[in-house]
Amino acid sequence: MAPMRTDHRVDRLLNSPQGQELIFSLIPSISDMDLDGLELREARERIRTAVAAQSPLPDGPVSYLAALARATFRFGFSGSEESLWPLLTAAREELRPVAEAVVTAVSRYGWWAPVQRSDQRLLIWDDHDELHGEAVDDAVRSGVERARRENEEGLARARPCLRPGHRRGARWWSAPDFAPMTWTTGAVPPLPTTALLGFIDTHQPFEPTGASVLSVTVEDEARVYEVAVPDDWRRLVERFPMDVTGTHDGEWRSWGGVTGPWVLPNWSEVMEHFDGMHVTVGGFVSSCGLALPVEGGFTMLAGWIPDATLWLHDVTIDRQVLGRWYGTPTTDVAEVMAGWTAGQGERTKR
Repeated sequence: MAPMRTDHRVDRLLNSPQGQELIFSLIPSISDMDLDGLELREARERIRTAVAAQSPLPDGPVSYLAALARATFRFGFSGSEESLWPLLTAAREELRPVAEAVVTAVSRYGWWAPVQRSDQRLLIWDDHDELHGEAVDDAVRSGVERARRENEEGLARARPCLRPGHRRGARWWSAPDFAPMTWTTGAVPPLPTTALLGFIDTHQPFEPTGASVLSVTVEDEARVYEVAVPDDWRRLVERFPMDVTGTHDGEWRSWGGVTGPWVLPNWSEVMEHFDGMHVTVGGFVSSCGLALPVEGGFTMLAGWIPDATLWLHDVTIDRQVLGRWYGTPTTDVAEVMAGWTAGQGERTKR
């Protein structure tokens, strides 16, 4: 994959709902309440004034990830954010100076870097199994079969007629149900894993829960598909399509402004060609909330942990327990660290 120019990365952030929300959230002197009820011209002028008076941006990789977690946690569920998206789209040039500064900063922190093959962090919730060997393959195949069955059941039900301004809730996440048992994230010290930062991905508990955190090394030869830009996700879906209209025809209609049909990857086909699929932080931010056209409909990337690699085969060569965590995932870094107890664990090798 050819390297992108920085301005392309800026444009991609400014062209995605999640990117716009992140950039806007990093301007502390203004909020969506300050723009409520304003004419477009006046709202853009207010944003321009706030950007001109911008205070220093966060410092360090953890601070930016925490800001992104806060932006994802409020993404598109109350309706107020969706009403803000057209304004932020119209105000892209006003937001551009902040977006440029953010891209310059986070490029140093690997937001578009390929998966790290050593010291991946695996989070194992107490109510999930740790999968090894063929159990990973079995989880992928059975997960795809469940998804196919549930989609057929959904398609058999009549689609309701929705009045303008109304929405129908449905599954809004792109990650499969086996994701929390196989996906890993890169190491970002001092966090035990960025998966504890409270990114809204539905696979995280909403009440206090215990978990173990492992450091994992994967084979150098592991075949990993990289998603660094929206087109990477679109191409994967087009190559290995599976209809999910029966389960996902809800929020995506409202977020994307199209009526489907909806398509996601068929992971049992993907696993024949790749061992894992990695969504970079930058790839997630620039894709989340976009209805991307594919053959036969549209697709969307949402409900994913940034920098997570979804493993479709067990390609680990080393696992080491780093410690235990207890609490509820949160966007507050101090609270995450308060629930962490480090401790040398057993090391296992295949």
